[in-house]
Amino acid sequence: MKTEIEWIQRRRAAHHAALETLAREVGSNTPGLKLWRKLARIERETYAVCEKYSNGQTDFTSWEKTKDWAKAELVKLFGGALPHGVFINGDPRGHMLKLDCDVRSIPEGLERDWGGNGILAATIELED
Repeated sequence: MKTEIEWIQRRRAAHHAALETLAREVGSNTPGLKLWRKLARIERETYAVCEKYSNGQTDFTSWEKTKDWAKAELVKLFGGALPHGVFINGDPRGHMLKLDCDVRSIPEGLERDWGGNGILAATIELED
């Protein structure tokens, strides 16, 4: 069990370091864990509205307002500018906050989705 926990800790540390790399690109020195915690909160709130919109439980205006809110929160989090390639995914089957692998390289250690895009608020745990 210890090696599994160490494996998770190494992946989380690498992910947090990659987030710090992104932050430095735009002049921020925010620690990776702090970035991740705030990104996870933004992702949860964005996901909830995206899921409702996809299920027809809210309208397009609500989804657009949520995306605008999320983008503004991301800009604040990164100290006034977004790292190149950050986007808000509109598919609730995946993570909401991503880094586009088609327009930039993904920092080493950042978790990725199946398409190769970086996942900003990745949850790194043991899989069942």
